[in-house]
Amino acid sequence: MEPVIHYSCHEASDGQVKPADRHLLVEEPLYIQLGDEPLASLMRTPGHELDLTLGFLLTEGLIRSLADVGAISFCPAASGTNHVRVVAAPGGKLAAAPPPHRRIYSSCSVCGEDAIKEILESCPPFTLEPGRLSVARINALGEQMRRQQPLFRETGAPHAAALARRPLDDAALHDTIVREDVGRHNALDKAVGAALHKGMDLRQAVLFLSSRLSFEMVAKAARAGIADVVGASAPTALAVELANRLGMFLAGFARGAGVTVYSGVDALSPVRR
Repeated sequence: MEPVIHYSCHEASDGQVKPADRHLLVEEPLYIQLGDEPLASLMRTPGHELDLTLGFLLTEGLIRSLADVGAISFCPAASGTNHVRVVAAPGGKLAAAPPPHRRIYSSCSVCGEDAIKEILESCPPFTLEPGRLSVARINALGEQMRRQQPLFRETGAPHAAALARRPLDDAALHDTIVREDVGRHNALDKAVGAALHKGMDLRQAVLFLSSRLSFEMVAKAARAGIADVVGASAPTALAVELANRLGMFLAGFARGAGVTVYSGVDALSPVRR
């Protein structure tokens, strides 16, 4: 299945209705199997299925590294369903089911403290050098991401996630990994999976997201070992609390020449305050 289809619709403007053609982003399920047993199902945009699966396994805490995976294969649907089959490496750690947080996170304020405690138990706080980022280079990463969003230019529908190594010099920006998907979580997981394939050290990476910075997105980044997270939109209160408690850099509204920093302001290179 292609990620984009053509669709005949109508455009209403200036008191007139006329035929129009538009491109629509495809959304369909992908089933992940651990051996022959079902593990998870994701609604996603077709493409980069192995990256999506590896990223999902890492950001959900189901593997510790690529070494836990012995084999992985994508089986496109012929007369059935699209699925990825994952086999654990000998001695590898691969959880048999998604952890409980998959059922309680994202917009759940009642169990916020429990959710944070669960992350803190598996993700020790980050200790990173101050002055490792600059506002100008952060926004340069955002511009690089936007230049690498063909599906968004066609349809206006997908989210995007970009990963680049620190320092954010010209070479790092040139090598930026960008992935798009109908789901913001999937876009992040696809980028993380691509980084694993590429051998990128995620503890030396900066993540830029086109979406809001929800608690679950920040938690995914933390599980992957990513301490520097920036978004084009705003974070939620619980996401900011988690970032502060883990010592992460979290900034939103990264557009134009500025950013709003919610956690880890010392990560920025010296500026007047």
